Amino acid sequence: MGFRLVVKREAWCLTWWGRLFGGFLTLSILIGATKFCAPFLTLNRPISAEVLIVEGWLPDYALKGAVEEFHRGKYHYVITAGSPLLSGYYFSSVKTSADLAAASMIALGLASNLVRAVPAPMVLRGRSLAHAQAVSDWIEKNDPGVKSVNIYSLGVHSRRTRLLFEKILGRHIKVGVISHPDAAYDVNRWWCSSEGFKTVTEELIGYGWTLMIPLSAQTK
Repeated sequence: MGFRLVVKREAWCLTWWGRLFGGFLTLSILIGATKFCAPFLTLNRPISAEVLIVEGWLPDYALKGAVEEFHRGKYHYVITAGSPLLSGYYFSSVKTSADLAAASMIALGLASNLVRAVPAPMVLRGRSLAHAQAVSDWIEKNDPGVKSVNIYSLGVHSRRTRLLFEKILGRHIKVGVISHPDAAYDVNRWWCSSEGFKTVTEELIGYGWTLMIPLSAQTK
């Protein structure tokens, strides 16, 4: 056999019907993923818990729902978790979303002795992870006997939130989650609004990132 730069080989190719079927299958998968990814990310899995943890960045209507949840459950107290405010910091008497959420829940009727504001430090990435770590540190220091918590979150953020808190707290504490409906868009037609499209796609990417990347690398 002499030296050659090219060689002739047989190859399988899709027929016209094969291409049509492949296109139909791809389109069906995309439509299914589009339809079901938001309900998938919107996780409601509450447990019988001692402590209710509320994400401090939640809108007022969700905080009202968290107060109602506290009264329904048999919680000992509420922890509000949050970061330094990104706007209004210099004009507000409270400096973190954790403090702001705590003050809002007290204004909505929750007794002040039942609310614990747990601020997290400012981070460039991984704010939810920083919140989970701050809450874990607070519980370890102030109430190490806690065995179960529910996280009160919003819409499609709930699945990733539960995953992060479970990774941080899950060795010793059972973690449930409650997802308050997001009023900013229709979860069943999220792709029809810019807010829905932005929120769902960001959370989908964020959830995949949280699943695949080690915790130690998520704030770097």
